[in-house]
Amino acid sequence: MGFVRKCGVCFALLALMTLPTRAHGQQSPKLTTVNYGTITISALHWPFLIAEQEGFLQKEGIDFKRVMGGTTTATSQALVAGSTDFAQINLVQLLAANMAGADLVALAGDTLVPIYSLIVHPSIRSYADLKGKRLAVAGPTDPLNYVMARMLAANGLGPSDYEMIGLGGTPTRLAAVQKEGVAGALVNQPSDFKAIASGLRSLGQSTDYVDNFQYTVTGARRDWAQKNRPVVVGLLRAFAKACEFFYNPKNKEAVMRALIEKAKADRDEAEKTYNLFIQSKKSIPPDGSVDIKGARIVAENWKEFGLLKPPPPVDGAIDLSYLAEARK
Repeated sequence: MGFVRKCGVCFALLALMTLPTRAHGQQSPKLTTVNYGTITISALHWPFLIAEQEGFLQKEGIDFKRVMGGTTTATSQALVAGSTDFAQINLVQLLAANMAGADLVALAGDTLVPIYSLIVHPSIRSYADLKGKRLAVAGPTDPLNYVMARMLAANGLGPSDYEMIGLGGTPTRLAAVQKEGVAGALVNQPSDFKAIASGLRSLGQSTDYVDNFQYTVTGARRDWAQKNRPVVVGLLRAFAKACEFFYNPKNKEAVMRALIEKAKADRDEAEKTYNLFIQSKKSIPPDGSVDIKGARIVAENWKEFGLLKPPPPVDGAIDLSYLAEARK
């Protein structure tokens, strides 16, 4: 009888142990894989780093896969070709792709005015020392060229006083400065803090010179977005939630942890970057939206980005209806 009683208890315990597993299996939603193209990982990707860490994307049924492009051109080409579903792409590159026959659309404003430091070799002590020197940029049609030119012009240097060399993303540009292949480059966070700590010098930050600018957007092929509207809305809901999460002071530790773990920043670098972004309030859009005025400024200055002709009206390349639905 005791044996029967003990076995009954065992079977009861076994049943209780297996119930949560079955329930969990029934409740787990089927995740949709989304390939998201980007050049590199930095503070400019903070909302998506937060969305991953806090489970916002998973709650929307999204299995988020980051695809590293390395350069603006490669990231753009992957999106146009369908190798990625979305991409963090600068607005100039999106417009250039459309002018070449693509039909990409900006769905959200990843980065408004970018915060970049002009990192230079220790031998460069002022802007005047950059005269006749080579400076690294991402590529011939990158918005950072406009930002760099504004910083240099404000300090007395014209286009004929320097040469811009397209080298790709921040890691490549910074390596070129360290190896003295170029005199300077615009570098984002936390790489700029690492560079300064290693002995390089900063001549200033881009946000001191540029306002009302739409730097990068979350872009997609228009037809793909239309066919996959629920997925698009879900991703943008997670993104917008992460932007709001970023600006809540109660979330400071969690926000910094995302940068530490994903961008390999140490705590001091993460805190400096966080304070910089919070103080500026210019880079991460509070509601995830595109700065329409800033986008028009980009389009109006098309010559400075190496475009051969003016792009079609930029408003036609922006569709905020998905974001509006996500925020309901």
